[in-house]
Amino acid sequence: MTSFDHLPKFLAAAAREFCGLFIRHQFLRYLLVGVGNTAFSYGTYAALLLVGLDYRIASLLALVLGIAFSFITQGAVVFRNATSVTLVKFVVAWSLIYIFNIWVIALLMRVSMSAYLAGAVAIVPVTLISYVILKFAVFGRRVPARRANPFR
Repeated sequence: MTSFDHLPKFLAAAAREFCGLFIRHQFLRYLLVGVGNTAFSYGTYAALLLVGLDYRIASLLALVLGIAFSFITQGAVVFRNATSVTLVKFVVAWSLIYIFNIWVIALLMRVSMSAYLAGAVAIVPVTLISYVILKFAVFGRRVPARRANPFR
C-alpha cells in the first residue's frame, strides 16, 4: 500500500506520475524548489523595500539571507551534490548572478517600472541564467577522463 492508495485511482496514478517526474527530472526539481526559494527571497526583498532600504541593499540582503536555504535545497534536492567545495562555488556564482539581477532591475526601472515590479520581472531571466550556471559551473560533476590506451 502506497501513500496514494486512499485517493481515487486516477488521482493516485497522477500523483505517482508527478512524483516520478520530480525524481527523474532535474529541471522540474529546480523549478519547484526554486518556487520556495524565490518566494522567500522576493518576500525578503519586498519587506526590505517596505522598510525603506534602497533596492540594491534590499536585493543584496535578500540574496545573503537566501543563500544558506537555497544551497541546501538546490545542492541536496536538485543537484544532489552539496559539499564544502560546491558551497564556495555557489557563493561565487550567486555573487555574479546578483550583479546580473541588479543590472536587469536597474534596466527595467529606467523604463519607469517600479522596483517591486522590476524585481518580480527579473526573476525570469535570473532563474534561467542561474540554472545553467549552477548545473554546469557549481554542481556539475566532472567525470575523470579515461586514459587513452595506445595499444587498442
